[in-house]
Amino acid sequence: MVGLALAIGASVAWGGSDFVAGLASRKRPLLAVLVGSQVIGLLAVIVTLAAATPALPPGRAMLFAAGAGLAEILGFAALYRGLAHGPMGVVAPIAALGGAVPLTVGLVIGEHPGALGAAGLVVALMGVALVCTERERGEGPVLRGLLLAGAAAVSFGLFFVLMASATDAGGATWAVASSRVASVAMLVVVVAVAGGVRLAAADVPPIAAIGLLDIGANALFAVALTAGIDPVVSAVGSLYPLTTVLLAQLVLDERLSRMQGAGVATTLAGIGAVGLTGAGG
Repeated sequence: MVGLALAIGASVAWGGSDFVAGLASRKRPLLAVLVGSQVIGLLAVIVTLAAATPALPPGRAMLFAAGAGLAEILGFAALYRGLAHGPMGVVAPIAALGGAVPLTVGLVIGEHPGALGAAGLVVALMGVALVCTERERGEGPVLRGLLLAGAAAVSFGLFFVLMASATDAGGATWAVASSRVASVAMLVVVVAVAGGVRLAAADVPPIAAIGLLDIGANALFAVALTAGIDPVVSAVGSLYPLTTVLLAQLVLDERLSRMQGAGVATTLAGIGAVGLTGAGG
């Protein structure tokens, strides 16, 4: 149960980070939001490493983590752009369907959460799908938003798979640190090509919140992977759009339809079924 609880915590933190990032990306350049939030997260990782001083992991663990970081930053770029231009209640849930990637990989290699756990995962992912199936008349997402959400889903699915491999090979602390170093290194190259990026003083608080929530979620997710069944942890972690949808409803007055409300309830029921399996130790 520990792994499941940590995965839910990661999901909530990711959802909150995405909501703030969506708002920030509507008023600021995407690159500024990405650079600021990723650098803040890297600083938090450096402090953690200095305090914990963990032993260096095997090289393959750092490679897996670096790949996870690159996949994650590509996912963020697609997601933040989609959230800035489309209704959050649609873009965020579609992006979360990346949870199907690690689940599929886990089943292929013989890992499975048991009958009840598998049913719970299916129900939970169906709930996420319900959340994004219906919008008010005339407010449907445009094709661009759908494509961006789909790209984010694939990228985040790869992140889940690679982060699981990195954590298994070298532990949670270095997995999180290596992934963030890789994402920041990629952004440094992009900034150099773009000719720089500017951040105003007023940009710091929201961007710092994005970075801290994200890196906190990454840490919770990495630790969850060491305490639970990988497919279960990855799929529950992918339910983060529920937080984004609820915040959009409360703050932006994006109203959920009856079907979307049913999707939220269905998702929570799925998580409950997973919890009854005891997956997470």
